[in-house]
Amino acid sequence: MDPTPHRFNKLTTAKLKFQQLAMLVTLLLTSQLISGCTHSHFSYASCKTQLAAEWVYTDQLHADIAKLTSPKLEGRKTGTLGAELTRQYIANRYDEIGLTPWKGEYSVPFTYQYNLGERQGVNMVGAFYAAEPTDKWRVILAHYDHLGMKGRKMYPGADDNASGVAALLQVASQIAKHNKIEHNPIDSAPRQVQPQVQPQAPVNTLFVATDAEEPGLFGSYALVEQLKQLNAIPQIKQIELAINLDMVGRPGRSYVIYLEGRRGFSHFDEIKQTLTDTTGLCIKAKHARPLARSVQKIDWLRASDHYPLHKAGIPWLYFGVPPHNDYHQSGDTVEKIDLKFLAAVSESAYQLLIIDSLTLE
Repeated sequence: MDPTPHRFNKLTTAKLKFQQLAMLVTLLLTSQLISGCTHSHFSYASCKTQLAAEWVYTDQLHADIAKLTSPKLEGRKTGTLGAELTRQYIANRYDEIGLTPWKGEYSVPFTYQYNLGERQGVNMVGAFYAAEPTDKWRVILAHYDHLGMKGRKMYPGADDNASGVAALLQVASQIAKHNKIEHNPIDSAPRQVQPQVQPQAPVNTLFVATDAEEPGLFGSYALVEQLKQLNAIPQIKQIELAINLDMVGRPGRSYVIYLEGRRGFSHFDEIKQTLTDTTGLCIKAKHARPLARSVQKIDWLRASDHYPLHKAGIPWLYFGVPPHNDYHQSGDTVEKIDLKFLAAVSESAYQLLIIDSLTLE
């Protein structure tokens, strides 16, 4: 999650006391339990126990996050050897899943200006084509970069945002499993459809693990510029929905996921109900406002990679949890990820990729 002050105006007071944040969470808990879930009669206990993830492999979720947060990857800071090793891992997982490289390669480099100099980042992009030919697309993205090393201290970023990348990989696996086709990257037409037991994705899907989100959403801005090219597939107008997964593994005591972006969808309540009915996930459509003056308001529109897509006119929905005590700290480790919760978020994101197009209008 991008901490840049002018777009993520959170906790900019030099050293916000974590005890103060915990007190605020306690004050907010009652209202979150009442309004944060889809059904008002849900309690904290039911929000936690009603989850019904069916197909996500929590062992694989854990394995992906453990790898992404391993010391060898050194916190995945953009432009480092750790970032390169991260890309190698993501490319191997894309291959295992069966995604088609976008633009001929999974690695899609870009340049950006930062601190009066030019830097390079690399997005990891794979595609999956619907069994029935269509020009409609949906995009799911999660940034893989984090803060890296500061001296001898590593910032693993398990929740921010290895959790989002792990969820993206699970969604991609499920799409591939139930929409197996033989596809030639040179020829956009699917060639063969194999039997499946789950609903097929009605549109093509682009899976994007973005780079350089932390310093300023640069990977997402680069993606938008690449989509604006005349020969780009897809074109921006063909994208029905973009789903951003950023910090989705630690729900806190309220045990809800926040789903920002409702203004872009006239059937948002129906969408939210579908997700809850499928996974039992408690969903709140808008983050709570801070109650104390010492905690500055977070601009969730500008907080993560959905913002450049928003500016380009692409409809978006953003899954995320509020910042916790380990946000951008060395304590953001895999052991603190709630795998059951993350599994439910993953399956909810998948539902958005197979939901009927009319519901997204």
